[in-house]
Amino acid sequence: MDIRSALKFLSINLKRNFVPHLIVALLIALLTPIIFAVSSLDERLAAQPIEMMLSLTGTALLTPIFLPEQNENIRDVIRSKRIDYMNVCIMRIIYSVIALFLIIGGFVLMMGFCESQITFRHLIGGFSSALFLGSLGFLVAGFSRNAPVGYMVSLIYYIANFAMKDKLGNLFLFSMCSGSFIEKYWLLTASVIMLTAGVFSCKIQNLFS
Repeated sequence: MDIRSALKFLSINLKRNFVPHLIVALLIALLTPIIFAVSSLDERLAAQPIEMMLSLTGTALLTPIFLPEQNENIRDVIRSKRIDYMNVCIMRIIYSVIALFLIIGGFVLMMGFCESQITFRHLIGGFSSALFLGSLGFLVAGFSRNAPVGYMVSLIYYIANFAMKDKLGNLFLFSMCSGSFIEKYWLLTASVIMLTAGVFSCKIQNLFS
């Protein structure tokens, strides 16, 4: 893919496909201080709004990456372009992950200004949980070719974390609230695996459909 094609792709996708999902993610971040306290919290309490609410921004940003191609006309147009479909997916993932990191980073910084005991671990931990939740929805949406199913599975897993802490083990989203960080390494690793699997599965489906 040449630079001109990449820039044209970015301008179209950011405007038509990404902005609505970015707005949803920003609304989640804006609602978080209304639902959770964010001022003068210790390290464990400061993790609650980041893990229990901001993790949903991952679902909002990553799950709908394949959504445009669920329209058969758009899928045919993409096939006719010189841009490889795998490159299209990778570029969407890159700008979605960057946006996710910036939203969580901005929220963590805001909590620091509100005199909460925020550390770099809160940023990485919150990002890990959000990335995992979004990657799960992304993978399911890719395999099923149905974004609503991806949203549903992601939200079911999110809800399960409130009642199934002991059963989820190293893939528990809210581990910082319990004072543990080791789970975040597992979440990051699983996220990379799911993103990679999702991209290759859709590449294969696109070749044989």
